[in-house]
Amino acid sequence: MKEKIHYTQLAVTVYMIQSGVILFALPRLVAEAFGTNGWLGVLILSSIVLVNLYLIILVYKKGNGQSVFAILEASLPKILLYPLYLYIIISCGLLGVFVAKNYTLLIQLTMFPEVNPNHLLFLFLIVAMYFVSKGIYNMAKITVICFLYTIWTTFLLLIVIEEFSFLRMTSFLLQNATDPIGMGLEAYSAFLGFELVLFMFPYLQRDGTFGKAIVVGHLFTTFIYTVVCYVAMGFFSFEQLTNILYPVQVILKFMETPMIERIENFVFAIFLLKILVTVVFYHWVALEVTKQFFKKAKESKLISFLFLGTFLVAIIPTIQREVNEIFAMVVNPYIVFTFCFPLLLLFLLWIQAKKARRQKDVA
Repeated sequence: MKEKIHYTQLAVTVYMIQSGVILFALPRLVAEAFGTNGWLGVLILSSIVLVNLYLIILVYKKGNGQSVFAILEASLPKILLYPLYLYIIISCGLLGVFVAKNYTLLIQLTMFPEVNPNHLLFLFLIVAMYFVSKGIYNMAKITVICFLYTIWTTFLLLIVIEEFSFLRMTSFLLQNATDPIGMGLEAYSAFLGFELVLFMFPYLQRDGTFGKAIVVGHLFTTFIYTVVCYVAMGFFSFEQLTNILYPVQVILKFMETPMIERIENFVFAIFLLKILVTVVFYHWVALEVTKQFFKKAKESKLISFLFLGTFLVAIIPTIQREVNEIFAMVVNPYIVFTFCFPLLLLFLLWIQAKKARRQKDVA
């Protein structure tokens, strides 16, 4: 009997995939998107994600936990199926690798200004490739370990609590937004990753806890994002916040402990584990879809070609602005896809159920 991913592992995995490098910029993004007291915007975005999660839970229940590929291949012809598969491979591969590229650029900016970020990216992807090669069950176990190593960093916010002032928190709600659509979509992308659970259906324990696990994981992400944004808006004035590229990075620079003077460098190093999990699971999904094209190919070869391909694309942009532009080109249509894909699966399941009832009536 094969091992299965259980409730705790799934909840932790959802949180770890969602929580990425965008956290360092999130307070600025919600301030620009929603205006004053923009931390409330995190709750608005989280509510939209909950609707999406409900659709995914319905897919799991209506399909009795069967594989997404089984649902698609039972109803769609190859002429429609293969372009869809290709889109998922490209989107997930690029999202994963550009999250890694963003992180390496941030590391270069804060810790190693003389190092080529592409060299750091190469080393990062080598580790991620090894991680993916261990298989989904071991990936889930390692993710829990990474969670235990990183979760304590949230409590560092207590160090700057003395700098927090309610006087910086205006009484006006959601006013003076500068870019509600552009920054709103970018802030929403901070929650992406939950959709990857669609591809984990065959590997989950069938104990009725699937829906609860992914909702708990997402709500924990929401809690962390809300707390970080709330503290940032009491740490900076609204005008300051909208003019700082990475507000959380600046907050970390103010932190000092008796043991560690430059705590931000230590946190960036620890944060590597969170980024690694996100990168790994996006590449794992891209790998699972690639297997549908090359069913007889060795997995090790597919992993190597997949990571080589994403690396070669990621080395093209050299500065943060170029990376952000390409990332936006990939992530904005992908946000629409995360809503449409579960709806497509539900529609196909409805057709299949209707067909089965007809055959039963005829028999």
